[in-house]
Amino acid sequence: MENEDDVLPLLQSSPETSTSVNHPDVKLQVKGTLSIRKKNCNWESNETTENREHCDSKNHSPTLDANKVWSDINSVPRIPHIENLDSSDSLIGRERMKIKVIQGCISKPELTFGELKLLGCSSEGFVNDDMRRILWPRLLGLKNEDLTPVDRLENVHEQIPNDVYQQILKDVVRSASHFPPGSTEEEIAAFENEMTQMICWVLHRHKKLNYYQGYNDVAATVLMVMGLQNGLYVLEQISLKFLERFMETTMEKVHQELFFIFALLERVHPTLLQHLENVELFPHFALPEYTTWYAHKYSEHRKLLHRLFDYFLGSPTLMPLYLSTVVVAHRATEIFNTTPDMGHTHKVLCTLPEDLPFETLLVDAKNLYRKYPPESIETDVRDYDNKRRQKEQQWKKTAEKNRQERERRKRLQVAVPHPRLPYRVGSYRTIAVVTVLAIGIYAFLKSSTGLN
Repeated sequence: MENEDDVLPLLQSSPETSTSVNHPDVKLQVKGTLSIRKKNCNWESNETTENREHCDSKNHSPTLDANKVWSDINSVPRIPHIENLDSSDSLIGRERMKIKVIQGCISKPELTFGELKLLGCSSEGFVNDDMRRILWPRLLGLKNEDLTPVDRLENVHEQIPNDVYQQILKDVVRSASHFPPGSTEEEIAAFENEMTQMICWVLHRHKKLNYYQGYNDVAATVLMVMGLQNGLYVLEQISLKFLERFMETTMEKVHQELFFIFALLERVHPTLLQHLENVELFPHFALPEYTTWYAHKYSEHRKLLHRLFDYFLGSPTLMPLYLSTVVVAHRATEIFNTTPDMGHTHKVLCTLPEDLPFETLLVDAKNLYRKYPPESIETDVRDYDNKRRQKEQQWKKTAEKNRQERERRKRLQVAVPHPRLPYRVGSYRTIAVVTVLAIGIYAFLKSSTGLN
């Protein structure tokens, strides 16, 4: 039975949304108040660790962010009617219903960030890129006056180191899968140029941020939704609020954080964790999903990818690791049926199926976060990382020992020079002549000395 505290009233139902609906995340109250269940979403301020809101010590439920999204009534954006949305013809019933919920909610001057995050995290997310263009900047705390046009982007690459710029160019070329099929070469070239400008602009503005491979996939996703000008500021805020630890000088902290997957598997599927440890596999197979928010894996599945961004933008920064955990647990049977060695298991885990039930998995990840928030398992994470360091030291020692053994054998196999006959036999004819002469000399000596 659902508790009254688990339901968040969002708005007074308008006539068009007052009908009965059958949806796991949205329901209509008797008095006409449209509500979304809290338990299907996560709320947390996505600031740095020091400023992040703490979970309730009793039930680990993140505190709802009650700050207002709109500064005044004039800042509430104009929301397009569902008939005017680009993909309205392809929307299914529950997507149309969710858009109506969103339209009613964001028109409220009293809308809070907690409610906005809830809308993005709950089933179907923001549904449509037209809605995301309006809501992603607001979700990141950007106001209309913050989105001022930027000039002279064509030369911004000159403000970053050339070796970094060259690496960006190489990675951008590999990001063309984000662009719709059938695009012309001119469209793809323009897309790549704008993506390069976005990345270089953010790196120029924040010298402490270092480029990493995979950042281009995040930039491509933002560009596809937001366009260049507004995308500059959205990518900047995502980088500062979510990706900053990926953009440090080293990824040592990130490698340690990956062991949240093992610490969580120990609690939800210990047999699977034991299997992964037996094949000596670390959780680094999840690094691309973690650092790109699945943009590297699902670049060609824009609807799914953009929905995942809705979820992560309204969730705590470590939520991608919780999602990776439930994905791995969901695939347990497939992993157990794989040849039990590091290579085969790693290959399976690095290849994500296209038919994963993500809406269910997102709810599972949220529940897992509530049950085992990061602070409750940090000690185990450090222990697993220490085991990783020890194992790597063992591997290095073994590799060095094998290298020394190869060097020793190589020295022993050096050929020792032997004296050679001064005359080199050149052909079978020479051998025959020499043999006949030897036999003749032997016969002569034997007959002349009376050896018979």
